[in-house]
Parts: sequence; structure tokens; C-alpha cells
Amino acid sequence: MDAVSQESNELSAKRIALQNTFKTHTDENGFSYEEWVNPPAGSFYEGYKKELAEIDNQMAPPLQYQS
Repeated sequence: MDAVSQESNELSAKRIALQNTFKTHTDENGFSYEEWVNPPAGSFYEGYKKELAEIDNQMAPPLQYQS
């Protein structure tokens, strides 16, 4: 397995683990749309969205347009 595939697999595993954490959190605490849209500092939703964005940016970096 090459390094790119291994990194992709590791990122996928992190993303799945993060999604499982989200599922567990919402099973135990319910889902708060208000906190999802505007998460308080230090809240579960803030940390979740930040970590998810970091993983997503590594898996699919933003496009860079040439002028």
C-alpha cells in the first residue's frame, strides 16, 4: 500500500470514529439545532465541527484557481 492510500485510510478511520462520537453524543444528550448552528465556545459541537473540517480539508483540499 502506498503512502497516499495509507494516509487516506487513516483519515477515513478518524472521520468514522468522529462520526461515531457524534452519534453517541446525540444518543445521550439529544440534538440541539441551536447549538449546531451557533455552537458555544468549548462545546461538543464546536469541537466536532472544527475537527471534522480539519479532516475534510486534508481529504479534499480546497480548490485553488489560477488567474
